[in-house]
Amino acid sequence: MDTDNWSTAVSALRNAKHVVVFSGAGMSAESGIPTFRDADGFWQRFPPEEFATWSGLWKTALIDPHSVADFVLNVVDPIARAEANPGHRAVASLESRTKTTVVTQNVDGLHQTSGSTDVLEVHGSLLEVIDSLTAQVVRRIDRSQLAQIAEALRKYAGRQGSTDSLLAELGKYYPLDWLGRLRPNLVLFGDAMAEPAWTKACEVVDRCDLFISVGTSGEVYPAAMLPDQAAEAGATVITVDPQPSGDCPLPGKAGIVLPKLIHDAFAAVAD
Repeated sequence: MDTDNWSTAVSALRNAKHVVVFSGAGMSAESGIPTFRDADGFWQRFPPEEFATWSGLWKTALIDPHSVADFVLNVVDPIARAEANPGHRAVASLESRTKTTVVTQNVDGLHQTSGSTDVLEVHGSLLEVIDSLTAQVVRRIDRSQLAQIAEALRKYAGRQGSTDSLLAELGKYYPLDWLGRLRPNLVLFGDAMAEPAWTKACEVVDRCDLFISVGTSGEVYPAAMLPDQAAEAGATVITVDPQPSGDCPLPGKAGIVLPKLIHDAFAAVAD
């Protein structure tokens, strides 16, 4: 760890009036949720053109519904079983120190599970059901219910369950109608960002004085523009990642770096 970068980060956090924590897949990976863009990630197994758009999913489902069930199972099951890690809990603890807003690209709800209350999910949430025509959240799902969905998908993908039994289980949470209106609140390729979360995220990034980017590849746009936007607005930008970049990189896992950073920033204050 570069001591100058660490000192800069500790001082910036200690004096911050409004912190934005910007989290990506790397943070959730520490809770056992696989990433999509790594060399062995999802897109190597499930081509994005077939599985990462709503139209692609529908077309693939008509041709090979079991492969779609397998894809959805691989998304749903790890999130159903995941628990918040020390990085999530460290971010939540910041709320007692200074104004903190979480802007996350993750759809797993782990920031809220850990206790963060000001969370903007710019890619939506797997734990929410929306009316696709109005974009309004009509239902929320907990992890035990998500686990039941995963089990139904597992049986169907393994050809141990019927289509009717799968649809019956899914229908408990996503009632089927002729419009196909109810679906998970997820932003797939080509979709607009989740609102009003995205507009609010852009606004808080312009106002913050410290921006901490955690576990994000910087390849998913438009969310990847936020660190530069924060810097242009005058905020200090810290990057926490095993392979960080930027002006103040802190290499390492979120679950190790963030608790230590918060401890070093506020231990003297507490004493």
